[in-house]
Amino acid sequence: MVNHVTGRTFMLESIRLIIILESTGAKESLANYLKEHIAHVTHVDSMVDGLSNVKRHRFDVAILSADMQDYYTVDNMTKILQDIGSIQDVVMVSEKDLLPTDSKTVGLSDIETAQNLIMAQLTKIDAMVQIKSVHKKVSTNGRLAETSLFDSVPSGLYRIKPNGDFVELNQTLANIAKAPSMEIMRSDNYFSMFNDPEEQKTWREIIEREDSIHGLVFEIERYDGQPIWVRDTVRTVYNGADEVCFYDGSVEDISVQKRLEDKLSFLATQDILTGLPNRNFFHDQAKLTISQARYSDDFVAFLVIDVDHFSTINENHGFKAGDKVLQMMAGRVKAQLRKSDLVSRLGSDKFIVLLNGIRTRRDSLAVAKKINTAFSTPFELSEELSIDVSASLGISLYPEHGDDINTLIKRAEIATYAVKDRERGGYMIYSDILYSSDDHPQDKEV
Repeated sequence: MVNHVTGRTFMLESIRLIIILESTGAKESLANYLKEHIAHVTHVDSMVDGLSNVKRHRFDVAILSADMQDYYTVDNMTKILQDIGSIQDVVMVSEKDLLPTDSKTVGLSDIETAQNLIMAQLTKIDAMVQIKSVHKKVSTNGRLAETSLFDSVPSGLYRIKPNGDFVELNQTLANIAKAPSMEIMRSDNYFSMFNDPEEQKTWREIIEREDSIHGLVFEIERYDGQPIWVRDTVRTVYNGADEVCFYDGSVEDISVQKRLEDKLSFLATQDILTGLPNRNFFHDQAKLTISQARYSDDFVAFLVIDVDHFSTINENHGFKAGDKVLQMMAGRVKAQLRKSDLVSRLGSDKFIVLLNGIRTRRDSLAVAKKINTAFSTPFELSEELSIDVSASLGISLYPEHGDDINTLIKRAEIATYAVKDRERGGYMIYSDILYSSDDHPQDKEV
């Protein structure tokens, strides 16, 4: 859309936005970003100034700091702003997410991520503001009026009968669905696009129970067969006899946002190099496993795997070769485990395995032997480079060696160091450290 006063093109023209943040850096950072996309943006430094502006001028949306709301809830602030002005929605943000940090991140920065999520919320609100304008132009036969506004809204708009047949839709929705034409899509059924029947069932249950849907996320299949994620906001339209006539909705394609959220979720729980769960994820799963074991009287085994002479591999063959070794080791370890077991990356050259539901100590030793055997085959890093790699394994057992996750990991590591001191490439249970070094770790306390 082009602002005829400034000549600039904006993504969102319908909403008037006020930003109420105490941090100057956060406020200016967000305001500068949003002014590139939204035609009407005002920002103030305090709640007092914000309330004064809302009272004197028309605003559709207010962005407030979640950090300064010590005694007001979101609902209370929304009600206050709506009572004194025209505010329809309030978006809460954390000011610290909008300020730069010294930490390094992969992909989008934390600030960009926060800005994108805020922009996604504002896009949805802008679409709903425009829907309300379009609804005023509904003709007597139940069809939405053909207006340039209806087709220019950045969200997909539709009106359907209770059975899902389209009454009207805009060009944006047809574009989202990759429909060959609006006419073809208009002759189709909205519910036929749902990929999962359970999600369609959820959609119907919510609209029947609450008369509206606010931001339901589900997957649909486009006309070209590609699945995409959408967010749907819907309201029920009744006739004079209080009967359901139509459902009016607004659809956003949030596939990019969903991929970003999935990536952030992956980065929060997974090791980037190996693709294995990271230490934080391992801790959470270990807590659950031990909780279950308390009622089943099973052992839970912790196996720490430490690559032998890993620094030498890096020095002789380079860091890329070292990374490749870790990736291949992760795959070999995983191949020796059951689906119910878990392997995670513990450190730069360490892995940790969680074995659940084992009945005897011998079970944990059997798995350790399988893993060591898997490492006996040379690692083919390229056609020209093949190297031998071994690892030392230490084992601790719940409840014999403790019932605290950190203690069990530490004792498995101690067993690993003992193996390295005596015979690299072997394995040992923590309590076996007290035995004579003449004994083979594989034969102890089974």
